[in-house]
Amino acid sequence: MKFRFCGDGDCPDWVLAEIHSNLAQLTPDQLNQLGEHTAKSILGAVIPEDEISKIYAITKGSMDAPKGGMACLRFLLTIASRYNTEIAVFGTELQQLGLPKEHTAIMCRLLGDHVQKIRTVLRDNSLSINQLETFQCSIPKNTIDCIQLKIGIHNEIVDGVPQKTNHTVNLNRNDALLLLNELKSVRDTMENYNFDKKYTEEK
Repeated sequence: MKFRFCGDGDCPDWVLAEIHSNLAQLTPDQLNQLGEHTAKSILGAVIPEDEISKIYAITKGSMDAPKGGMACLRFLLTIASRYNTEIAVFGTELQQLGLPKEHTAIMCRLLGDHVQKIRTVLRDNSLSINQLETFQCSIPKNTIDCIQLKIGIHNEIVDGVPQKTNHTVNLNRNDALLLLNELKSVRDTMENYNFDKKYTEEK
């Protein structure tokens, strides 16, 4: 089936699975709490993990279910906001996906309460996902023809939540030179695009 809240596309299988095995199993009050936390997270708030674990009554063990629930809610709220989905249509399609009626009413209220702010965030951050924050290049000791890249990423989506992350990548000399040439090519393409755009606007 095609869904309007998905831009007249298919609903991802993982979202459907989370709706049936996770969101539908929550009480309406639990879903409301998780939804409010998720909406605040979309808007930039940092949600403590213990606040989410309380909703699922988790004192220790895996956080897979809470993180999966938040990732699913994040997808539903952001995608419906992005495609300007009418609340009535959003509710009907969620019920078609198997979300109980009372749960659907909560989701519709959450969308109605937060849709304008979510759209603003989506517009302002349209090119800011996975932003490069820090970059270091070094040659590890006791290596031959190898370099090490340390990359800091801002707003990387991890388990449905934007986080700051750090990654270490080891490359041999030939791969590093190939990467450098490709990055230079991308830079030149972007500079030409910006020049053409500026020239067109001036005309």
